[in-house]
Amino acid sequence: MVVAQQKELPLIVGAGPVGLAAALFLARGGVRVRIVERRSHPSVESRALAVNPRTMEILEPTGVTEKMLERGVRIHGGQFRFGSKHSGEISFDGIHPRYPFMLALSQAVTEKLLEEALEAAGGRVERNVELTSCRNETGCVEVVLRGNEEPAELRSAANYGAEPSSEYLAAERSSAGSTESYVCPWMLGADGAHSRARETVGLSFDGSSVDREWYLADVPLETSLDEERAQIWFLDDGGFVFCIRVVADKREESAGPKLWRVIANLPNPISLLPDSKQAGPPVWESKFKVAHRIAERLQKGRVFLAGDAAHIHSPIGARGMNLGIEDAWVFSQLVSRGEMDRYDLLRRPVDEKVVRSIRRLTWMARGESAGSRFIRTHIAPHLLEVQSFRESAIRIGTGLDHPIGI
Repeated sequence: MVVAQQKELPLIVGAGPVGLAAALFLARGGVRVRIVERRSHPSVESRALAVNPRTMEILEPTGVTEKMLERGVRIHGGQFRFGSKHSGEISFDGIHPRYPFMLALSQAVTEKLLEEALEAAGGRVERNVELTSCRNETGCVEVVLRGNEEPAELRSAANYGAEPSSEYLAAERSSAGSTESYVCPWMLGADGAHSRARETVGLSFDGSSVDREWYLADVPLETSLDEERAQIWFLDDGGFVFCIRVVADKREESAGPKLWRVIANLPNPISLLPDSKQAGPPVWESKFKVAHRIAERLQKGRVFLAGDAAHIHSPIGARGMNLGIEDAWVFSQLVSRGEMDRYDLLRRPVDEKVVRSIRRLTWMARGESAGSRFIRTHIAPHLLEVQSFRESAIRIGTGLDHPIGI
C-alpha cells in the first residue's frame, strides 16, 4: 500500500548521535523537523566511547553535557609504550577552559541522553521507518519512506555490537509495511557509512580501506592501568594495542574489576595486554575492517550529509561520533541563519583534514611497514618531548585542531 502525503517538515534520516544532535539543536532553535530511524529500538551498544571537549562544549546549552559528566569517567591524558625501550605520556591539562579532558562514556548512553533532551524539546523519533530513495526537485526533496517490522527472533539473534549480517538486513527489508511519499524542503542524511541518502543522490564515497582486520574486545580486567588515561602500546614487531575504559554510568559501577575496551590490529588483543589479567568473559568481541573515506560533496541540491554518511575513518583519535556531532551543530547554525548552502563549503575542508590526519596516524599505528616501525620506535618517543608536536597531537586527539566559528 502506498500512502501519499504532502508535508512541510524538513527530514532527518538516522537517529544515531549525529541525527539526534541535529534534531535537538534545531528544535532548540525553533525549527521543527521529522526524524526517522530504521531500527526498532535505541542502540544498546557501546561503540564510540570518548566524548571530546568540543562535543561537550557545543552540547552544554542543551543540558546533555551535565548529564554526561555525571555518568562518565574523565580521561586526563594518554600513556604510550614504544616497543620495549621507550615510554611517554601526554596530559590534557589546559586544553580547554571548562573541559580539559576527554570523557569515557558509552555511545548508547550518549544516544539515550540526546533522545531524552530531544523529547523534552518537543521532538520525537519515528522508528521502524527506512529511507528507500530521495531525489531533488525544485526547492524541495521527494522522499520515499518504508515502514519496517523487524522480526523479534532476528532482533534477539543480532550480535551485540556487530553490524547486522546481510541475511538479517534482507529479512528486515522483506517485512516492509506501508510506503510513504514525502515531500520536504530539505533532508539531512545521518544514516551511517552505508548511507542510502548518499547513494540515491549519486554522491561517491572516495578513499581507501585497510586490508588487515582489526580486533576488539570489551572485557573486565584486573589491572594496574590508570583508568583516567588512554593506553597505547606500539609493539616491537609491528602492530598496536589501544585500551580505554568502557563506562555506562560510573554511579552504578560495583567494586571490583572494571570493563575496558581493547583494540588491536592483531588477533587475540587481550593476550597482548601487559600488566593486566582477564577477570571474566568479554562482554563484546568483534573484528572489523577500517576505511578512510569522505563524500565527494556534503550537499547535493537540498540533500545534506553528516557524520558517517559524510566521512569515515579508523577509531584512532576518537573523532568519528564527535566530528559528526560537530557537523550537526554547524548545520543547525546555518539553518537558523538561512545559510544552508554554505554547509559543504564550511564542513568538507574540515572533515577532509581530519580524515587525512587520522589516516596518517593510522598508518604509523599499524606498524606494517619498515618505515612506520622505524618512526614509532626511533622518532615518535622523542617527538613527544617536543612541545609543538605534543600540542598538535593533543589538539587532534581532543578535536580542538580547528576553530568551530562559522
